[in-house]
Amino acid sequence: MRRGAAELIDQRRASKLKSGLVPRQGRRWWVWLELVLLVAVVPPLLFPGGWRTLALVVLPLIWLGNRVATGHFVRRTPFDVIVLLFLAMVLVSLYATYDMAISLPKITGVLLGISLFYGVVGFAAFSGRANLMVAGVIVIIALFVGIALIGTTWGSKIPILVRLGSVLPAVLRGLPGADNGFHPAEVGGTLTWIIFLPLASAIGFWSQPRTRRRMAASFALWALAAIMGFVLLLTQSRSAWIGVIVGAGVLLGLMGRWGRIMLAAGLILVVVVVLIVGPAKILQTDSDATSGTGSVFEPGLDGRVEIWSRAIYGIQDFSFTGMGLGTFRHIVPVLYPLFSVSPDLDIGHAHNELLQAGVDLGIPGLIAFIALQALGLWLAYRAVRSAGLPPVMHWLALGTLAGLAAHAVFGLTDAVAFGAKPGVFFWLLLALATMMWEGMHPSAVAHSSD
Repeated sequence: MRRGAAELIDQRRASKLKSGLVPRQGRRWWVWLELVLLVAVVPPLLFPGGWRTLALVVLPLIWLGNRVATGHFVRRTPFDVIVLLFLAMVLVSLYATYDMAISLPKITGVLLGISLFYGVVGFAAFSGRANLMVAGVIVIIALFVGIALIGTTWGSKIPILVRLGSVLPAVLRGLPGADNGFHPAEVGGTLTWIIFLPLASAIGFWSQPRTRRRMAASFALWALAAIMGFVLLLTQSRSAWIGVIVGAGVLLGLMGRWGRIMLAAGLILVVVVVLIVGPAKILQTDSDATSGTGSVFEPGLDGRVEIWSRAIYGIQDFSFTGMGLGTFRHIVPVLYPLFSVSPDLDIGHAHNELLQAGVDLGIPGLIAFIALQALGLWLAYRAVRSAGLPPVMHWLALGTLAGLAAHAVFGLTDAVAFGAKPGVFFWLLLALATMMWEGMHPSAVAHSSD
């Protein structure tokens, strides 16, 4: 009897070990080491080239280490099948790209983003320190904002904002891929992802019983959100502004009665401003102007429509393989010349993230990208509607949902191209959405490791 009971206990313990309820020997120190390795390879992989590209070797070593320490190459998540399709299309696109040197930095960015996604989710689940992971994301956001303040060549549409931008020191120049500074539209598009995270976290801390630590954290987060709003204004990216307005609508709409009242008042204000200024004035852009970041073109609505038509031609011609990551801007002047844009100007991308997915990775890649966005929005929404999350996590889930929604709107008329440096924030938001969803379903943490 005793022997049978002992065997049953051993079997149950083995089952729990397999499911992740009991940490394997060494798992706890491994998740910390994995996080350190990921942080170490971020700088060289954001600016690949030469010896720095060797940092790619660290990524498969991390996956192998996961296998040894946890029994799995990566933790299972609801995104696994979609990510697998996405990676498969990245591999297929290598066949189509005409220049590997052009595609390699974008491929590196994609691999880094996916590795960060699984690293963040795995660290939060196996270490049990989701709060620490969230704090790390906020620190990364603060670093990005600081770099953007001294490294962006600001927009040139609105005189008063131009004067404000000229006061800031232009210190950070000469980085690979941003020799003359960061493009303001790309900075604006990045902010649509992350601007709501400090704001929502500040509200979450403020809604809890007041302690010195919580009040200090709340004030710091309010200050960070205010600085991010200032940076967003300086970018003068109307696509980013519209995206943030929509994201704010999502945030207010899910905040309860007073939030919906504020949303209604905001909608009335937006309608009044549009009627006073006029839709034509809002959409107007000097189609012959270039941005302050070299020869990258900033098209108006007519220019965007023409670029969209060329992207559709490209999807028709490269429907399965895509053109290859990062090659659209080089192929368009050769195969699909633009009538309103000089071939000497760099169009940058398709100015629509759905079309950019299609031209980069073909229709299967487009489907994978839409699925990533849709699932991220759904998981974040489910977390927001759940009553089982702590207040700060609830508000963070709401900030994640608002950020994903805001960038989806931004991506209809502009783009942060796949594999671009700021694209890591997209994968971090998907990781946060996964963490919040798993916070609703504790059993999901166990079953996802089976």
